[in-house]
Amino acid sequence: MDIVILGVVAGALQAVGYLVYGFKVLRRDILPNPASWLMFAYGTTLLLVLEWDRGASIALLILPLVCALSSIVVAWYALRKVRRAWWPEHILERISFILDVLLTVAYISAWTLLAQGIISEEMRGTTVILILLCWNVGIFTSFFPLLRQVYHHPASEHFEPWVIWTCAYGILTILTFVQQGVLDELIFYPALNAAVHGFIAVRVGYAHWRRSQPGGWPHDR
Repeated sequence: MDIVILGVVAGALQAVGYLVYGFKVLRRDILPNPASWLMFAYGTTLLLVLEWDRGASIALLILPLVCALSSIVVAWYALRKVRRAWWPEHILERISFILDVLLTVAYISAWTLLAQGIISEEMRGTTVILILLCWNVGIFTSFFPLLRQVYHHPASEHFEPWVIWTCAYGILTILTFVQQGVLDELIFYPALNAAVHGFIAVRVGYAHWRRSQPGGWPHDR
């Protein structure tokens, strides 16, 4: 199958996942975590620019583009619906949010130095790689509020969109491996996201299944 077609399939699956997620949010079946979605929105948008600057192909950029635009919409909805949603209530979530902001400031600063020519062209490639690696570490900080939410309250999410997104990131991981190789820095984004999305899908799906059984666990609500 053509590489670009695989990229389109991955992007289409990502879009379908967001349509399913958005429908369930509007029906109030899902409670999106405002802090995580705010971090997804600005983080994925910056990642798209970084991967484009790193020379990623159109096939590799379709999914991040869909994700960036869609996550901005979800973040806007979540922040509009919840008072002071951008500031997490739990201390660990606050630490996660602060770390994510610091990482973001770090790679925006590096990007600014690159744009102004303060960092030499010889160092440009290395700097962009370091920024990408920092961003991928930020995946865990941005997901922490949501992971904590689904761990304690798995019924606040539904597994269907997370399964679809896991498949989309799985396809993008394979595509990135074919194009860039396993040791390329661009593979971290789809591989880590496939793992995290897959974990959420399994956790939420299992909790919903347990609840559907006679005498289901009351704390899986």
